[in-house]
Amino acid sequence: MERKITRTSRAKRPLAFITVLLLSIISLVPLVMAHCPLCTGATIIGVSVTRSLGFDDSIVGVFVGGMIISTALWADKLLKKRGAKGDNALRLASLIALTTVLTLVTFYYAGLFGRGNSFRILGVESILVGSLSGGILSLGAFYYSNYLKNKNGGRTLFSYQTMAISLTALIANATLFAFIF
Repeated sequence: MERKITRTSRAKRPLAFITVLLLSIISLVPLVMAHCPLCTGATIIGVSVTRSLGFDDSIVGVFVGGMIISTALWADKLLKKRGAKGDNALRLASLIALTTVLTLVTFYYAGLFGRGNSFRILGVESILVGSLSGGILSLGAFYYSNYLKNKNGGRTLFSYQTMAISLTALIANATLFAFIF
């Protein structure tokens, strides 16, 4: 019996490959890091899953915002480890701006927003609305996790605390967007 390959099964192959590749890379990450590639990988997987399931762009944007912030925090941590000097807030703000611009330029050239896009919320691209809210929540979750850590004498309350708080906030935000839009 000959197996018939459909268009959808061909389209899922690259997604499956990317997912397996990302999970493989994540499994190589050291177990204890405050803001790490695991967090970034988790948000990237969230973006991949929502896009492949056909969710609204605002929901995808929530996870993109989380990815932007986690990437900036990860880069900031790497720079601090390598002895970067200067104002911490300015460095973090610059990294957030850089990752945001790089992400948005990529989206623009990929055709996710622009004149032909009809996915808008109050005249603004829905992926941008989602990215902004996801970024704000992700940054707030990071600072809330640090607050809890400082309150507990410099120790986390549970393993992967920052990632769990961030993902919970992003999932709650995406769920809210799913009901509203």
